[in-house]
Formats: sequence, C-alpha cells, structure tokens
Amino acid sequence: MTKERIEKILKAGANVVLTTKGIDDMALKYFVEAGAIAVRRVRKEDMRHIAKATGATMVSTFADMEGEETYDSSFLGH
Repeated sequence: MTKERIEKILKAGANVVLTTKGIDDMALKYFVEAGAIAVRRVRKEDMRHIAKATGATMVSTFADMEGEETYDSSFLGH
C-alpha cells in the first residue's frame, strides 16, 4: 500500500482499516503516525460481520470506472 493510498483513506476520515492481505511495516507506521489503526490478515467472514455491524462498505479496489484511484467517505462505517 502506497503512502498516497493511505493518505486518501485517512483524508476520507477513516481511523480503522482492516484488510485480508498484508500491510508492510512502513504503511503501518503511516497509519500509527496519523492516529489510525490498521489490521492485516483479517478473515473475510469477520470483515463482513464488522462491515455489517458498523455500516461500512468493503472495498476491493481504489479504481473508479475511469481508472482513477479514489476513496470516498461514504465507504466508512460508524
């Protein structure tokens, strides 16, 4: 995960990020410095439950229909 992607996520207002994949140590450092929590290797089933409980949207890509990388605050739960 690149710093630019992390900045988009944080700018949208996310303070907790979960992924089924790995997150490298440098990316984790960016999240921590911003006061956010990033959790790697979460089971997909657990992510579905968390998304449902918080009203969040599971996102598999940052690319929109035009191929631009975006992250919208409407994906966030509460």
